[in-house]
Order: sequence, then structure tokens, then C-alpha cells
Amino acid sequence: MELLRIIRETENEELTSVLQKIVCTYSDQLPPIALDICQHLATTFSQVLESDDTGDEKAITAMGLLSTMETLLAVMEEHPQVLAALHPIVLQVIGHVLQQNVFEFYEEAFGLVCDLTSKSISPDMWKLLEIIYELFQKNGAEYFVDMMPALHNYITVDTPAFLSNQNHVIAMYNMCKSVLTSNATEESECSAAKLLEVIILQCKGHIDDFIPSFVELALMRLTREVKTSELRTMCLQVVIAAIYYNPSLLLDILEKIPIPVPDSSITAHFIRQWLHDYDCFLGIHDRKLCIIGLCTLLSLGERKPTVLSELPDKIIPTMLMIFDGLKRAYAARASEGEEEESEDESEDLEDGLSSDEDDVDEMSPYLKNMQKMVQERGAEAGFEISASIQDADSDEDEDDDDDDDDDADEIDETALESYTTPLDDEENPNAVDEYILFQDVMNNLPNTDPTWYTMLTRNLNASERKNLQEVLVLANQKKETKRSKEIEKSGGYQFTQHQIPTTFSFTGQKQQ
Repeated sequence: MELLRIIRETENEELTSVLQKIVCTYSDQLPPIALDICQHLATTFSQVLESDDTGDEKAITAMGLLSTMETLLAVMEEHPQVLAALHPIVLQVIGHVLQQNVFEFYEEAFGLVCDLTSKSISPDMWKLLEIIYELFQKNGAEYFVDMMPALHNYITVDTPAFLSNQNHVIAMYNMCKSVLTSNATEESECSAAKLLEVIILQCKGHIDDFIPSFVELALMRLTREVKTSELRTMCLQVVIAAIYYNPSLLLDILEKIPIPVPDSSITAHFIRQWLHDYDCFLGIHDRKLCIIGLCTLLSLGERKPTVLSELPDKIIPTMLMIFDGLKRAYAARASEGEEEESEDESEDLEDGLSSDEDDVDEMSPYLKNMQKMVQERGAEAGFEISASIQDADSDEDEDDDDDDDDDADEIDETALESYTTPLDDEENPNAVDEYILFQDVMNNLPNTDPTWYTMLTRNLNASERKNLQEVLVLANQKKETKRSKEIEKSGGYQFTQHQIPTTFSFTGQKQQ
């Protein structure tokens, strides 16, 4: 508390860093005084903003205070009652920044909004959404990427409350439309398309009246210049999400959309573009959505688009290549999880052995002098010393950077992958598994539409047939894993080892 008093009196940015370290280090001891700390931080922040000082130090101090608030919220997550008491104080700070149009702190303010909506959304936070929308309409469009995490929370954390007021959906759509029809950056446009996709997947069955506007907005953006494959695929994913939402509704919408396409229908043009760009869908979510969308189209029977009958030889091979990318993405995620666990285990040891960066910097001249002295003494003794004393962190950092680059290439995903939907909830037993869905479609088609099934599989080469078999075997494994988890959750365990088929009939007939 004395430190807080000194910070308020001096507005020293270095002391805010000290306070942040204290909050992290002594989180278990803070609950009794967390409310007082937060109130001090809020008061000091207002004081800093209202001071006559316009220099960089003022901004740094204010950012440090906001950052310390965010840290305080994070460490109090295990104390719900304390956290609930902090929310009104932090909300006042957010309101100060947004309503007073303090642009330089918008990013930090939206970060705090994200924190306050990560577990639940209070009535006051729903009122704040109105303020955010009004701010966006006036001058906040350029901060849309900063808003995105909080907007995602408003849709996904309490979906019934989001749907309870149609204006919530309208506000989200209007913001996305403003971004996708203006001269916004493609990063903002990708976020806007992603937000439309999230709404469609999160609100399945509840927003039929909005689907036409969402789909038309995404397709209209594709009629203008698109510089990156990420934006193109994100717009395509809005339509693919609508296929999963309701394929019949989507096909009716596509027939009515007034977008001229030379020598083709909008439906045919979209599907051809989708299959052509299959390798632009990265990460797990995007590929998974592709598979689910194509499986949905394959199962439509007589209602399926005519263009599919013109591309039977391309559909299954394309899906197999997407599955191959999925397999690698899942393996990369698993590997990354194991590395994080290993890093967590070694952090305590490293913390005990390593010194601060400042100490290392101070030691560097000493190490160089030591090396020079050793080499000189060696020369006097008649032998040459070629070994050198180096700052170990420098080479390790370079190696770490290289490793990070390799990991980034291997994981093969975008930042938008973090905006999850019901499709990404692997803990939900009712979630759609793309492998199992594909297997069900391939098992059902020989009975429901044998001619269509034959068209899809007749020209597969030996390699494609082998890959298809591997996908179907993996689907069986996933089924057994899912079944075992369900049994375990119900209080029992499954010990029976079921034999996984190693052959698959491409004719739909049982093999003798």
C-alpha cells in the first residue's frame, strides 16, 4: 500500500513495473487487499490522465497501471468473489478511456473488456457493448482488430443472452459490414469475416433471417480485389459455415444473390473456387470446417448442386489432401502441448539458476575482459587458446528464434484460429468429429445414392485408395476413443479391444 501511495505521488513508470512483479509473485497473499490495490490503480490512472504532462512518460505510466490491472484480474481468477468486486472498478476505468476518446489506450481498454467478459457477462458489460458500438460508428473502425477478442466473448460466453436481443446481432453485422465495405486493412477484414463465421457456427438454428445478409456480404467482398489468400479463404468460410448451418437455406440464398458470374451460377462459381483453394485453408479449424462442409454437400441427395456432378473426380482427392493437412496440424498441436509441459517443468529450475537480463548485460564487459586476459596469459605461456567466453543467451535466443520459426511453419495456422466455435470444443461429446462424419457419409452413400458414390470413387488411384483407407481406419479409432471416454465419464471403463477393419469396400458391398 505504501508503494501504491508513492506511485500516485510520483507517477513513476518504473514503480508500476515493480508493482506488477509483486502482484505476480505474491498472488496468494493479495486477496485481502486486492480491492484496495485496484481502487488505487484506478484513481492514479485518472490522476495521470488529468495531469498537464503530455510527455511519453505519462503514457508509459498510464499503460503500466492498466497492465497491472490486467495482471491483477488474471491472478484473482481463482477467487471469484474478489474478482467480482474488482469488475466495477475496472469497468469505470474502461468507461473513462472509451467515453473520453483517449485513443492511445484503446488497445489496453479493449484488453480489459476481454478480461471482464471471459467467464460471464454482467448486465453492465452488455451496456458497455452499446458504448463500444457507438464508439465504432464514430471513430473506432480502425481499432476493430483490438475489439475482436471482446466481441468474440460477447457471442460465445453467453450465447442465449446474445440472442435474446436482436440488436446484438445487428450491431455485430453492421460493424462487419462497415469493415468489409470500406478501405480497412485486410487484417481488419479477415477479423470481420471471422466474426461472421463465429456467429453462424455459434448460433446454429437461431439466426435464419440474418444468414442471407452474412453470405451476401462475404461474397460481395470477393468481387473486389483480394490481396491475400487468408482474406479469400475467410470469406469462403462464411459461406461454408452457412452450409453447415442449413444447406438448403444456403443454396436457396445463393440462387437469389444478385452477383453476376460469367458463364456460371454463383453456386457453381463458389464451389469451384472452394475446391481450387483447398490448400489455402490452414490450421485445424479451417480444414475441419472444409471437411464438414463438403460432407454436408455430398449427403444432399437430389438437392445437391449440379456442379458437384461435374467434379466427381476432384472431390474425394481434395478431401484426402485436406485430411493429410489435418493430420499434420493435429500432430503439431500435440507436439506443441508436450513441449509446453516440458518447458513448464524446467522453468522453476531455470528461475533459480538464471539472473536478470540487466545483470547479464552488466557482466558482458567483464566476460570480454576475462576472455582477453585468459588469451594473453595463454600466449605468454606459449600456447594459443581458441575457445571463447560468450553470452550464452545470444546463441540460445537465435536458436530459439529458429525453432519458433520452424514451429510456426509446422503448426500452419493463423491468429484467427484462437477464436473458437462449437466445432472446436473437443471436450463436448456432441461436437462434430470430421473423421467420423466423413466415415458415416462414405458408409451411407452406397445405400442412399449408389450412382453418386460410384462416380466419386471409381477413378481413385492406388495411392488415393490407400489414403482413403487410412482416414477411415483413423475414424474407427476416434470412434473407439470417444466411446471409451463416454464410458469412463459414466463411471465405468472399457477394456475390450475391438478389432479395427483394415479393408474397405469401394463398391458398398460386404466383402466375403
